[in-house]
Amino acid sequence: MNKGFTVVEMLVVLSIIGTITGIVVFNVGSQQRNLALLRSAQNLSLNLRRVENFALSSKTFKTSGVPCGWGIHFSGAGSTNYIIFADKAINANCSDRDFARAVDGSEDLENINIDLQITFSSLSDGLSDVIFSPPEPSVVFVPNQTTATIVLVNKSGTTKTININKAGFISSP
Repeated sequence: MNKGFTVVEMLVVLSIIGTITGIVVFNVGSQQRNLALLRSAQNLSLNLRRVENFALSSKTFKTSGVPCGWGIHFSGAGSTNYIIFADKAINANCSDRDFARAVDGSEDLENINIDLQITFSSLSDGLSDVIFSPPEPSVVFVPNQTTATIVLVNKSGTTKTININKAGFISSP
């Protein structure tokens, strides 16, 4: 009586191992993309809350004092970054503020890049700026809208959505 494995048995075992390995490798890549998407959405949500706290706490901007508000600027669908900025004005009572980021970058505090392979899929009604103004803080969307929806997408097409309303509620992904 011979002991051992036949060639057919070895090929069957190797093909099963190969199939399982392929499935695991494919799922690991997909999971990494989904984790990057979740991480980017959570970071954006946290940065929106951070900007809201800047407005509530009257955080100073560099050496120019307390701005009229704090905001986040989006470059549009397909972009891979956003900018935290101070909404400054010339008059101390903020009567001449423009509720927008200065094009020359003079109001920029921080440029934040989202994870690789993640982009902004859509910004509701052409959203470009979300600005929190003290003391409440009130929320201003540019262009004007009652709520804002920000959708992030990964290379696989999976999305995460963040909603913001005029009362300052920011949904978590």
